[in-house]
Amino acid sequence: MTDMYSAERSRLAPGTRLNGIFEIDQRIASGGMGEIYRGHAIETGDPVAIKVMRTDLADNAMAMALFRKEASALHNIHHEAIVRYYVFSNDPGTGRLYLAMEFVDGQPLSELLRRGPLDFTAVRVLQERLAAGLNAAHQHAIVHRDLSPDNVLITAGDLAKAKIIDFGIARSTRAGDATIIGSGFAGKYNYVSPEQLGLFGGDVTAKSDIYSLGLVLAECLAGRPIDMGGTQFEVLEKRRIVPDLRAVDPRFRPLLEKMLQPNPADRPDSMAAVAAWRPGPETPPRRAAAARDRSQAARPIAAAKSMPGRRLTKIAVALALLLGAGSVSFYLVKDLFSPPVIDEPKSPYLDPTKPGPIREPARPPTDLRHRITEFLDAYDGGGCFFVEPVTVEDGDASLEGFGTSASPSVPPASFELLDREFERQFRFEARIGVHWVTPEQCPAVNFLSRTRKQPGTAPRLEIDASALRGGGSLTGSIAEFGDRHVELLLVGDDGYVSYATKLLRSTGGTKTFSFRPRQDKPGPPQPQLLFAIASSKPLETLKLLPDGSRAEQVFAQVLAEMLRSGQTLNVAWKLFMLEKVEP
Repeated sequence: MTDMYSAERSRLAPGTRLNGIFEIDQRIASGGMGEIYRGHAIETGDPVAIKVMRTDLADNAMAMALFRKEASALHNIHHEAIVRYYVFSNDPGTGRLYLAMEFVDGQPLSELLRRGPLDFTAVRVLQERLAAGLNAAHQHAIVHRDLSPDNVLITAGDLAKAKIIDFGIARSTRAGDATIIGSGFAGKYNYVSPEQLGLFGGDVTAKSDIYSLGLVLAECLAGRPIDMGGTQFEVLEKRRIVPDLRAVDPRFRPLLEKMLQPNPADRPDSMAAVAAWRPGPETPPRRAAAARDRSQAARPIAAAKSMPGRRLTKIAVALALLLGAGSVSFYLVKDLFSPPVIDEPKSPYLDPTKPGPIREPARPPTDLRHRITEFLDAYDGGGCFFVEPVTVEDGDASLEGFGTSASPSVPPASFELLDREFERQFRFEARIGVHWVTPEQCPAVNFLSRTRKQPGTAPRLEIDASALRGGGSLTGSIAEFGDRHVELLLVGDDGYVSYATKLLRSTGGTKTFSFRPRQDKPGPPQPQLLFAIASSKPLETLKLLPDGSRAEQVFAQVLAEMLRSGQTLNVAWKLFMLEKVEP
């Protein structure tokens, strides 16, 4: 586990210089990835915004990938409606990774909308400006995925100068690029598209941004968000029909009805088409037939509300029908390594018949990290589900874990439920980094879940790369294991386990390794799991199992030995992607 992050100790003082190019003036905000400062270019005095990565995340592969993702996205996009990128670098003096970008002195669109709706002309300005900016991003195969009024900045109230920010969870649509999720759910529930919830194949493309922009523009016209939230069942049902747009200006309805079509194929062809749209004659309200459709579609929602004891069952059934069994994480685990069976979530923190938790620690710890750890230890997300805290501070937490899904661009239901239940318990939203694994690797994930409550601390496992091409070597080290014995296991995407302990080399209090992961046939990048297991004495089970045994056999026997011998096992893990190529 990572120690509690000290924001004060990590902050940069005014006057700090970065690479001799920029100087820090003052801190203006704190985020999950780090601190945001106002600074200036030393040579010109021009103001800049500087996002500095937190020191405790510098060796976190997920966080590094997310930070680089934002830099890469901004580096390739040049448009007045998108915040400009300047420099992405590591300052040798402070040892801090930072991203310097255009400083926008403005307020979020969400704050502007608190004063009331915008008029027709003002929304037309936003429509053209934001659509043109997003079109520029889409031309570089970048989908924002989190467009909302919070991520649009307005300078001096001038909508013609609106800027889109926060590409931290942007997703590249280029073939082979991995999905990175920067929060418990990529995009806030009220603004996400149907496909981000797994509908219509779950393929997140530029058309997903078109849907989200439609909801943003509708909110600007109505003066309040279009209601797209609610229970899991309601969230899905509301995205199977075009939302009620009677509160918006009739002149805008033809465009918004097109942008908010549930099926991406029925939306405008591109953001360029949205930017080029011009209003025609005033359009009458939607036909009575459409209103009847809405009324009929609302009936199962009302029925679900009237039967709270069955609400989560209905959610599970709806998700199973819409997403397919392979991408749903409502699992009832009858045996540790048995295939997952769809059922209601069994978390003791979720009771479908009561509004609050049904079981909490008798004396809940006051320390936030301990409270979150207790919550995660008690939360049962089902089979092939594991989450642990990475960083925790007041009102902010990042979690990281594993899941499996038939559609890796969409978090399975267990993570969505965890996200919502976490916010209900702690009154703030966590960012949940999800590493997708194959079904064959699930026994390894279940092993992590079974050993997470063991006393003691996991060793420190480091690797030099988060991605490898076939034929490349993986190099790393294991430290902070004291006088304990250490085992090193590699679990391939095919579920076979390689016993790598024999490759460890001792150097003082550290063990190092370097080896080439096995590859059987070429293909796209696939997840590989590396486990370092610290125990008081060598695990006899691993000596007897042949190299290349199946994961379900290896981890079942290791757990059996742990229970039989009373040993404590502490496990550290890393995930890297291996692209298998022709030899």
